[in-house]
Amino acid sequence: MVTKNRTINIAIVGTGGMGSAHARNYNKLRGTKLVACYDLNLKRAKAFATEFKIPAVYDNLSALLKHPGLDGISNVTPDAAHAEIAIAAAKAGIHILSEKPLATTYNEGRAMLRATRKAGIVNMVNFSYRDSCALQTVAKRIARGDIGRVMHVETSYLQSWLTQAAWGEWRTDPTWLWRLSKKHGSFGTLGDIGCHLYDATCFLAGPIKNLSCRLKTFPKGIKGNRVGEYRLDANDSFVTHAEFKGGALGVIHATRWASGWHNQLRFNIYGDEGGIEVDLENDYTAYRMCRGKKNLATQNWSTYNARATPGMYKRFVNAIRTGEEYPSDFKNALQVQNYLHYSLISDDKQQTVTIK
Repeated sequence: MVTKNRTINIAIVGTGGMGSAHARNYNKLRGTKLVACYDLNLKRAKAFATEFKIPAVYDNLSALLKHPGLDGISNVTPDAAHAEIAIAAAKAGIHILSEKPLATTYNEGRAMLRATRKAGIVNMVNFSYRDSCALQTVAKRIARGDIGRVMHVETSYLQSWLTQAAWGEWRTDPTWLWRLSKKHGSFGTLGDIGCHLYDATCFLAGPIKNLSCRLKTFPKGIKGNRVGEYRLDANDSFVTHAEFKGGALGVIHATRWASGWHNQLRFNIYGDEGGIEVDLENDYTAYRMCRGKKNLATQNWSTYNARATPGMYKRFVNAIRTGEEYPSDFKNALQVQNYLHYSLISDDKQQTVTIK
């Protein structure tokens, strides 16, 4: 815990597109200062530092972690680098907000959690959809029984950047190509957006007991299924049938082939006394709810607006100040990693598996 009114000094580790998003959010927070950035690509890091007025630039991680007065880092590197950087930061006593997924394997994630616990540092994972005050409010309403016992869950994450260039042309842009290549650290759609979906689904409906997952990598009309150094072998779509520990059944699915949807994340949770719907592409603050007694013949949907809640960056800075932890930590992320792990096992065995 640091002095209440002292400025919190943050470094950005990884200066790509998501690094820019982190920098913009920190710059909105009072009492927070970006003091350094790091990237193996020093030219890119220098340009990033100029854009965001960051005084120190590093291409050596050990040197960055010794930066005077550094409190925390945002780890915004590709998935395969998360573990190495987080463990090094933990050993240096530096607080960590890491991009998702936690790691590329369960064992890596467990090593990260062990290192942060040993160091006693704040550790959080940027499951950014928890920034939605609608999602936060709905989670509380479900937990207190506002829709009764949860019976059925249907959640989806739909993107279309393999079918339309709304965010850029994936065939020529490394920003997207690496996400299609296992060699470049991608866990595919399952790891990239499935981790968000598993996290938020279980935030609302509780932990998963068992699951049956199917993954698919589709041909993309390119000779050899390769673009330069990028072999296009990471999964594009997944569908999971899940049984939750509370007894509910559910379908969880995601794809990059959903024409017409840029970034649609939707949750439908149905209980024995009502239902709740959240559609984050349309609204971060509103949700729809249907309530009524069990035998009510007609149940009407109503729209509600949720009160504002702190975002992940503010929660991270507050945690550094106060020592108060937030549930989107490495422990939670390791459970999400476990779901990814068992999803791969299920697909490989083509059968339902029990989460251990």
